[in-house]
Amino acid sequence: MSWLPLFAVSIATLFPGGDATGYEKVPAPGVRYRMNMATATSAPWIDSNLWRYRRKPDGKYLCDVKGKPAAALAMAEGFVTGINLTLDTTPDQKAEYDKMAAFLKALPGGPRQPWTNFSISDDGTFEAGEVMNLLSRRNLLYRIVPAAKADFKLEKPANPYEYVLNLRDKFGDDKRVFRLFGSELTVAEVAREGRKVRIHLINYGSRPVDTMRLRVRGNFAEAAAKAYIYGSDDAKLSEWQRDGAFTEFTLTALPLYGVIDLEDAAR
Repeated sequence: MSWLPLFAVSIATLFPGGDATGYEKVPAPGVRYRMNMATATSAPWIDSNLWRYRRKPDGKYLCDVKGKPAAALAMAEGFVTGINLTLDTTPDQKAEYDKMAAFLKALPGGPRQPWTNFSISDDGTFEAGEVMNLLSRRNLLYRIVPAAKADFKLEKPANPYEYVLNLRDKFGDDKRVFRLFGSELTVAEVAREGRKVRIHLINYGSRPVDTMRLRVRGNFAEAAAKAYIYGSDDAKLSEWQRDGAFTEFTLTALPLYGVIDLEDAAR
């Protein structure tokens, strides 16, 4: 399955009403807090459509966000993956839609080719979809390829959670091109073309992330880095460190969605 449509410039449209035939309906993105079976606390669960869009990048999707604080979040998902997305909204959500659309249109062009850790196959089963969902939530960057070319084959894994843990152990955290620290509710997508890298960050939580630490493979120049953060005029990239193979830095704020552009000085 080709993944080339991802990261194309794509801004969701508004559903005019009427017949929804031809659309694949997807749930509104967000976060839920579900009781943890092992403790008395609640555990956050990200409702993300990114894995659905990866599985079928040429689909035509309709996302019902009526009455939910999810319009801008859904637009971010659609923009990041470059899919054909339409939102079913209420009239009072038009201002939020217009604000996010203006932000997305103002973003400069950047890399679109996904930069991933490994490739997986997809047998089309529910279990494989759950594995892809978990990989996305854990920021284990993957691409979908035919089974004969896959680093890891998804063939109806009996336990998606155990499969993802085993896959992470087999691959190794030290080989990952990107890691994120400081937020369990932020999902990243990364693209690279030559020396240029673009990081997309989507915060699914109801509260802004105050600070997060990012680790990227490569030697990136602080002077060339730029951050475009929706809903924040004072977010900064700070506390840069390089160890030869990786660059680490801190993002000081992420209300909902942001883009970070980097340039590798070593290539």
